[in-house]
Amino acid sequence: QVRAYGPGLQGGVVGKPAPFAIDTKGAGTGGLGLTVEGPCEAKIECQDNGDGSCSVSYLPTEPGEYAINILFADQHIPGSPFKAVVQSVFDPSKVTASGPGLERGKVNEAGSFTVDCSKAGEAELTIELISDSGSKAEVHVQNNSDGTYSITYIPQFHGMYTITIKYGGHAVPKFPARLQV
Repeated sequence: QVRAYGPGLQGGVVGKPAPFAIDTKGAGTGGLGLTVEGPCEAKIECQDNGDGSCSVSYLPTEPGEYAINILFADQHIPGSPFKAVVQSVFDPSKVTASGPGLERGKVNEAGSFTVDCSKAGEAELTIELISDSGSKAEVHVQNNSDGTYSITYIPQFHGMYTITIKYGGHAVPKFPARLQV
């Protein structure tokens, strides 16, 4: 007899409350139990609407899969535990890159540039330098822990290279770019 519905049962995004509702109308008396298990302790807020339903939201602070257990009179309600996938919010279009290593490079000399992801949210930064002949340059990514990354690379061959910068698997603005070594 107890139903739960709402977007929060499917998932949500990090740092935003994920809402859903539980309807116990016609289920008789029984205690309602609610837990959210996942990569982090999610704060749960529950509001009794006074009509046999309650509005619930939880606040996930880390991405990953969460299990939402809803029990009525010590029994899982239909569909419980619900599997909710929480994604990190990131915006690859807010990533910028700058530095001398983006303009020119020299064979066997370290080139460097900075990638600023501080306004883009949390995601994985991936960088590739590939020459037109197909050889990859070795790339070192140093996390400066302030949302910026220091990138150094050492090209082995002269010629044209393509620099690809991706954030969370998505290309960032102005990339791929071309580099003369």
